[in-house]
Amino acid sequence: MRASEPNNEGRSGGSRRHESSLVPLAIAVVILSVALAWGLQKVGDGIASRGSDTVSVRGQAVRNVKADRAVWKMSVSQSAETAALAIGGLSAGVDVVLAYLEKNAVSSEDITLGGVSSFANKEFIDGNATGRILSYEANREVIIRMNDVDKIADLAANLGEVLARGVNIYTGGPEYYLDSLTALRPELLAEAMADAKVRATTLLGAVDAEVGDVRSVSSGPFQVTARDSTDVESGGYYDTASIEKTVIATVLVEFATS
Repeated sequence: MRASEPNNEGRSGGSRRHESSLVPLAIAVVILSVALAWGLQKVGDGIASRGSDTVSVRGQAVRNVKADRAVWKMSVSQSAETAALAIGGLSAGVDVVLAYLEKNAVSSEDITLGGVSSFANKEFIDGNATGRILSYEANREVIIRMNDVDKIADLAANLGEVLARGVNIYTGGPEYYLDSLTALRPELLAEAMADAKVRATTLLGAVDAEVGDVRSVSSGPFQVTARDSTDVESGGYYDTASIEKTVIATVLVEFATS
């Protein structure tokens, strides 16, 4: 008996069936890849389209104003060999200051007197206290609050009259505030919004586009600077050294375009 020959026909038939089953899978992979690529392209187009139908502009409003309230703090001091002499000299100095204010028609209601404080100036050698007291110093704060900012400016300018009488005064000068800022804020924000629309209209007009509805608005911090100053800060700025001030309001507005 002869050994039977291998059934090559059966093997080749199985291989063909395996290859034929891979064809639909390959086609499905190709279709899925094309669909995924097309979908990603559409998503990208949508994002690009959504980002291109708006314009963001910054609007600004500027107003020159005058301070309407002033605060002037002075610290009167006196030193002497004993605490009693220091306090006595301090009281005399404060009386001179009050007389100066009264002479210039400053109401007592506009004056606030702080408490009296005193301390001993101790001797130190090479950073070590010797236990010896060199002198005593007494201090008292005099504060003037007024709406008449020009009067306070004049008082500060002529303070040499008091200093010439031997009174020791430390002061950083009057501070000038803008109480009307609360009422100014909504006006300036409205002006800044109008300025933003004008800028957007001008910008889009150059490319034959039109300004649409407001998509978003954010306001920046107010800047209160001295007149003609360029001092600004990211968190806002408030100048207190000048009577004449400039208030700046900014808004960032996003408009739809058409």
